[in-house]
Amino acid sequence: MNFRKTLATACAVSLVFLAGCGGGSDQQSASTKAQPASGVPAGTSPLPMPKVGHRYDNPQKRSDVKNGGTLTLPTGDMPANFNGFSVDGAYASVGDIDKWTMPHLWSFTVGGKPSPNTDFLQSAKLVDTSPETVKYTLNPRAHWNNGDPITWKAFKTTWLTQSGKTKKYNPQSTDGYKNIKSVTKGKTPNIAVVTFDKPFYPYQAIFQTLENPKNLDPTFYKKGWVDDPRSALRAGPFTVQSHSKSQITLVRNKSWWGDKPKLDKVVYRQMEDQAAINAFQNGEIDATEISDADNLGQIADIDNVMIRRGFGTAVTLYTIGQDSELFKLKYARRAFAFSTDRTKLAKISFQGMDWKAKPAGSLVMYPWMPTYENNMKWLRHDTAKAKKLMKSHGWQIGDDGYFHKGGQVAEFTYVTFGDSPKSSALARAQQAMSKKAGLKMIIDNRPSSDFSKTANSGSFDILTMGWSVSDPYGYATSCQLYCSTSAGNDSKIGNATIDAMMHKSTTIPNAKKSIRLANKAEARALREVGRLPLYASPKTVAVEKGLANYGPAGWKTAKPQDIGWAK
Repeated sequence: MNFRKTLATACAVSLVFLAGCGGGSDQQSASTKAQPASGVPAGTSPLPMPKVGHRYDNPQKRSDVKNGGTLTLPTGDMPANFNGFSVDGAYASVGDIDKWTMPHLWSFTVGGKPSPNTDFLQSAKLVDTSPETVKYTLNPRAHWNNGDPITWKAFKTTWLTQSGKTKKYNPQSTDGYKNIKSVTKGKTPNIAVVTFDKPFYPYQAIFQTLENPKNLDPTFYKKGWVDDPRSALRAGPFTVQSHSKSQITLVRNKSWWGDKPKLDKVVYRQMEDQAAINAFQNGEIDATEISDADNLGQIADIDNVMIRRGFGTAVTLYTIGQDSELFKLKYARRAFAFSTDRTKLAKISFQGMDWKAKPAGSLVMYPWMPTYENNMKWLRHDTAKAKKLMKSHGWQIGDDGYFHKGGQVAEFTYVTFGDSPKSSALARAQQAMSKKAGLKMIIDNRPSSDFSKTANSGSFDILTMGWSVSDPYGYATSCQLYCSTSAGNDSKIGNATIDAMMHKSTTIPNAKKSIRLANKAEARALREVGRLPLYASPKTVAVEKGLANYGPAGWKTAKPQDIGWAK
């Protein structure tokens, strides 16, 4: 699994796996002072810049972390569907829970170099290239919470449900899995042999986590996880103790075979942005997202609070609704894009945050990565060009200042969530830009708890969100976002040419050549304006002083059992 949707107002510090919002080496802070790995005290001004390749999660050895304690965190959207392998569960809130409670086969360095997570995976080897064949050896001690061993059958289940070869399942991404010919048992049940029908590189981009074989039942796959986290079908250092519409509680897994978790308990509480800041001020939660200068100001005078900021791995974007009456027209989508001043939106977003961001040119690679390219060089803010596009297709400006044609107004609904002042300011700014281009924008504000329901139903014309990614292989799984047949492509805008380019890029073993073609494919896809990247941002969190192995760290994810409070 790779990409997951996040609430846009929280995008700067999304807490799904390692996902946040991408920042970049071309972005400058007001300060050149180095940031310590543990962060800086609240109230520090200006905030120091992070460095590429550095951790800012207060890294501590297990021996230096206390035994016991509770970590309480906010979440904007309590999952309605806990199946993280389904498109209905492709949300940051699901990823938050899965991070502690599901099998994760790979560990990454800050820079993105992979190695097996030996709690689950002893080794993975490319044993043949014609056809491409990979042998995975699982830790023989690994088992699901119901006692069943984790075997090659988990690989087969994941392949069958994620391949897209049957309509019985609704996977969030078929990238890589659709290239597989077979998954068979090796010499022992804990060995899986994966043979590809069509090459897929890098193979580490798939099978990053595994499904319980119970998911082979299509009905259970789609409905069995609705409002039920299914603790017995998970496997990890923590397990789900209880859940409700407003809170989920994770506790140490008594059947866990690895290092004993340092924390006793992890609690996620559903709350709006402002409620989270208030709760942090009152000591009710231990970490919170910092998305704007108001948040920083509210906690500036609190003792024993650290601000940790690093480069993130996601982008804030606009997604076009697949049933949008106006934006089913490509020229209207392009007019909207030209009407949008992304530089201005970035300035509003980061005002007072000691951060400057250029408009994003990719959703799958980030400015601080050496593989990044600006795949939207064609787009500049140009209101006159937006108007020209509409007029050339028969639209005329009416007395109300908006375009009209055949009794239809050039009108669209922009959905936003929660009570964030920044979110409101961004919506009003976009509304003013659109009006100058003759496009009538109606703002529809909904509770944060409605985010997943809205995204799944497609009941919007423009939806602001973040797409976070959990690993450095976003270029290999970008079909999830852009391919015309992908369930993860919310807009359903795409074509066979783009699909073919993206599929071809993953058949090339040479990473540089593969990434070069992936960039070309994304550039082609972005010209269709099914998604409009806005800006990347730092990942910024405020934490209670002493919280260890928690915070922005590039691609590195601290093991859940190592997170806790420093001695």
